[in-house]
Amino acid sequence: RYLSAVQEVSGSLPITEHDPVVRSPCELGEPDADGIVTWRPVQRKPRSDLSMIEREVGVTLPDDLRDWFGAWWCLPLEASLFGEPMVLLGITDPEDERAVAKRWAGHVAARRARGVDDTVPVGAFMDGRILTVACPTGEVRLETTTRSLSFVAASVSDLFGMLVLQTP
Repeated sequence: RYLSAVQEVSGSLPITEHDPVVRSPCELGEPDADGIVTWRPVQRKPRSDLSMIEREVGVTLPDDLRDWFGAWWCLPLEASLFGEPMVLLGITDPEDERAVAKRWAGHVAARRARGVDDTVPVGAFMDGRILTVACPTGEVRLETTTRSLSFVAASVSDLFGMLVLQTP
């Protein structure tokens, strides 16, 4: 859906600012003179079961979250939810998978220190609110770094149906 939305508006694939330190398999060709590169999601072969992330974080991930993150290398997707711009995260490459595991482990540790259930962040709004997925139930929630704000969707699959994809 994202690729179709971008191509419908721009006539080309999505673009992003190239990070010279991290080369994602999603990037197509070399960056232009302004450091911009075209990209598209790439199917992970072999598919990852994300067991490394589950071990590192100490949680059981919901199946649809595992399906999303385990099936594709993907740069962040621009979208809006409830009329507000946000970014939906992805795993860009094998190094990023390790970085995601560390970020998620820190997030879960902070929640456990507060005595609340386990969630992992999957998206962010510009004002600092984050979209999280509860483990292992899969419920999508809106949170800040210190508290849960509201229920958003029953699953990541339901969340995808609610997003309005934005084009860069």
